[in-house]
Amino acid sequence: MNKYKRQKKPITQKDVDRFWGHVDIKGEDECWEWLRAKTKGYGLFAAGGTYHRSSRFAYVHRDGKLNTHKIPGNLRITNKCGNKRCCNPKHLKLFSHQEVFDKMAIEGKIVVGSKHRMSKLTETDITDIRSRYQKQSETNGLANLAQDYGVSPGCIRDIIIRKTWRHVD
Repeated sequence: MNKYKRQKKPITQKDVDRFWGHVDIKGEDECWEWLRAKTKGYGLFAAGGTYHRSSRFAYVHRDGKLNTHKIPGNLRITNKCGNKRCCNPKHLKLFSHQEVFDKMAIEGKIVVGSKHRMSKLTETDITDIRSRYQKQSETNGLANLAQDYGVSPGCIRDIIIRKTWRHVD
């Protein structure tokens, strides 16, 4: 059985030069827009047999040279300017996943709790569930609470252990 698997190639200086040729470079404090393909608003660049987000590629190759900078661990690159297509190295900053999430929550880009359109519960329901819950109780166990609120026992468990609805005290 012959399975096709695309081979990744090393990124070359030619790729880096080609990348910066697709960026609208302006003043040092202005946004430098990615001019080519986009996905979900983010710039997309093909090199080395794979696709790269333009902001990540710009961060790693910000000096115009091959692999001059690394992105440590599982950190993310975020544009301080808020423009998803911006490749200006002055606008790019490293953040942890939690920092990105917190920033999005503050900016109102993430909807949590009863504000989410799919939510069956309210913050008041969560407070009641947590106060009523008693481990292995006939009346206030996972199954009974789930039935009372029209959700699954797993949903109630996730609320109790604060896997979900963490924003409610």
